[in-house]
Amino acid sequence: MILFNRFRKVLNVFSVTTYIVFASPNAFTQDSTWVWRVEGSSSFKFFGLVAYQEGRGEQGFGIPLGIGFQKQYLNGRFRVNTSIQAASYRTFAITDVPDSYYRVTTFGIYSDFDIIRYYSFSVVLGTGAGLSYSRGVTLGWWDEELGRTTQNEPFNRWYPSVYLAYGIRVAPRKSKYAVEIFLPPGGHANKNFHLLHVFRVGVDYKF
Repeated sequence: MILFNRFRKVLNVFSVTTYIVFASPNAFTQDSTWVWRVEGSSSFKFFGLVAYQEGRGEQGFGIPLGIGFQKQYLNGRFRVNTSIQAASYRTFAITDVPDSYYRVTTFGIYSDFDIIRYYSFSVVLGTGAGLSYSRGVTLGWWDEELGRTTQNEPFNRWYPSVYLAYGIRVAPRKSKYAVEIFLPPGGHANKNFHLLHVFRVGVDYKF
C-alpha cells in the first residue's frame, strides 16, 4: 500500500512536470512576450517637435511633424529608422536679424539605442545623419551701411548634417504603442546649419 502511494505521487509529479515542459511554455510565451522585444519586427514612427533652425542667412522657430519606418534588433534594444519631417519657420522673437519665412524638409537615417532599460522604461541615445532642404524668402530690411531698404531675397539651400539626441522611452509590455520624449539639447548640426529641438515627442506603432 505504501509502495502504491509513493508510485502514485511519483506519477502525479511526472504528469505535472510533463505539462510544464510541453504545455505551459506555449501559454507562457504567449502571455509573457514583450511586444517591443521581438527581433526584426517593424513599426511606424510619428513625431512632432518644437525646433530652432539656423542656416546660411535664415533662422527661425517652427513645429516640424514627421513620419518614419523602423526596424528593431538586439531584443528590441537597438532600432534603426528612416524618416522625413517638415515645417514652416519664421523669425519669431529673434531680434537684430531680417525677418524670414521659409520651409525646411529633412530626410534622415537614424539609430536609437537603449543604454539603460528597466522593464518598459528606457533611456535612449539617438544618432544618425540627415539632409535638409531649406527654401523661402528673407524680407527686405533697412541697411544702415547702404542707407536704404534692401529687396526681398528668395533662397533655397541644402544642408547635410549629423544627428545626436537623448531622451526617454516607455514601451508597455502588451501595447503596440511606445512613447518617446527627447530632451534638449539635441538635433541636427554641421558647420553652417543647426536644427535643434526644444522638445520632441513621438509615438511608435508596431504592426
